[in-house]
Amino acid sequence: MATESDQYVMSLQIPDIEPDARVFGTRLRRGMVLGAPLPGAGDKPSAALIKGQVTAFLGNLSGQDRQDVEYTTLAAQLNSDVVVPDNQSFENMQAWFSNYSKVMSNLGWVMSFSWEKYKADSQGLSVDAVIIQVLEAVASQNGAAIAKAAIDAIGKLPRDGNRIRLFNNSTMSDQAGKFLIGVASKEKESISLAFGAFALDYRTRDTTVLWFNWKSSDVAIYKDQKVATFNQDYYAGGARAKLEQKMRDHVAAYVEDLDLGF
Repeated sequence: MATESDQYVMSLQIPDIEPDARVFGTRLRRGMVLGAPLPGAGDKPSAALIKGQVTAFLGNLSGQDRQDVEYTTLAAQLNSDVVVPDNQSFENMQAWFSNYSKVMSNLGWVMSFSWEKYKADSQGLSVDAVIIQVLEAVASQNGAAIAKAAIDAIGKLPRDGNRIRLFNNSTMSDQAGKFLIGVASKEKESISLAFGAFALDYRTRDTTVLWFNWKSSDVAIYKDQKVATFNQDYYAGGARAKLEQKMRDHVAAYVEDLDLGF
């Protein structure tokens, strides 16, 4: 008998895999073969580029924990692309985030977004520096350091490669941008995700969202930072199996492990 969470996942609209992402879909990752054992994450931190979201994983997460984070955050992004397909305005970027939080909540996360304009102490900061500064308010010092290493790893990817094109297409349009960064950790069997969320309204488009200097006359940055908690028992009770069946190929195509250099 289908549970409420089963039914929600079955009705969740997920778009077809983008052409640039299909090249990655032939590589098997953790758990791509349903029923295969998931290796533990050990004590070593790691990070992944999940479509347009960067997520760092502290070493206290199991392989199943990490997979749950990957599937739920990717599903929230993909469904938001269906519900809010027009990302050409700042208002629609905020609507995209609203739907993202709705999907996450239905999959077991306790979260929502509320926005305030970012005010810098000085001009000329790069956007990636702004992102880490905001994340530090809710993530541990170690978590923020891993997230910074993940952003640096993205910066080393070939700028003309498919992966960067996918990332740019997921995070920016001509006049607006969006970005999500998270640090996943576990304490006393409870998973949490320290979030930094950013919606950008800018006059001129640069080459990427992350690596241009921030000036208030050029771009307005709205941000939110909070810690979302995960009801993993609820998710495992029905939604997990259905979502893994539904999105296995999408995860293979859109989730890329990042080389943190340590």
